[in-house]
Amino acid sequence: MRNVTHRRPRSVKTRPRRSDDVLRRVVGLIFDGHLSPGTRLPSERKLSVTLQVSRTTLRDALNRLEARGYIERRPKSGNFVCTAMPPTMRQPIEEVVGSQLTRLADVLEIRKGLELWAIAQAVKAPDARLLRQMKTVLAAMKRLARFRTDEQFEQYREADLEFHRTLARMTRNSIYVHLIDFLHQLIRHSMAISRELVAGNYGERNLSAHERIVAALTKGDPSAARQAMLDHFALLEQYLRTARNDGRAAQSEQHPAPS
Repeated sequence: MRNVTHRRPRSVKTRPRRSDDVLRRVVGLIFDGHLSPGTRLPSERKLSVTLQVSRTTLRDALNRLEARGYIERRPKSGNFVCTAMPPTMRQPIEEVVGSQLTRLADVLEIRKGLELWAIAQAVKAPDARLLRQMKTVLAAMKRLARFRTDEQFEQYREADLEFHRTLARMTRNSIYVHLIDFLHQLIRHSMAISRELVAGNYGERNLSAHERIVAALTKGDPSAARQAMLDHFALLEQYLRTARNDGRAAQSEQHPAPS
């Protein structure tokens, strides 16, 4: 009886999509810090020339980057880099925080510790180009500090966010850049943050703390930089505490305790 040799079936090799390489390269630029959160990507035409791929291949890669949460497409504005933290990590935290002011305070506490570390790193040797960018953003905040409409408030808040993004880039730590941006976005997208929460002269008081941060960075003064950041968070905590107390008072009026 002859021995029958069983041959293993040949594995079918799938050819990698050309957009796979584009996707890997863009993700690499994001994690390496060359593309920071909030950065607008070049136009599709310029990007296809830079990456030496067709626009069809590029669009396929951009669609996949958007699906994975790496970029955000804004109508009439373009494609913007998001935090590199994957949606599987971001979404559960976003759902837990939601509009609850108590949990928002927890996020603020973590952010405070991280930004104190960031200012300590940045003040050691502030990047001159980034410091100029920070001063430009500060000028925009000054113009908008007395916001009266929701639109003006949004513009002020966006400038404030860009200020802290610039500070994050000064640390030269790409992991920190994405982590702090996620925390900023978490607070920003919370339903609890509105113009009503920061009524009064918040914009001007907040601006003052940011001006002191820039002054300390310009002088290279670690002590003044740390104190300015502490004062900034003391202001945020004060407004958040007031909002929580107002919320409790409103609930008490709606549901008075039995006499």
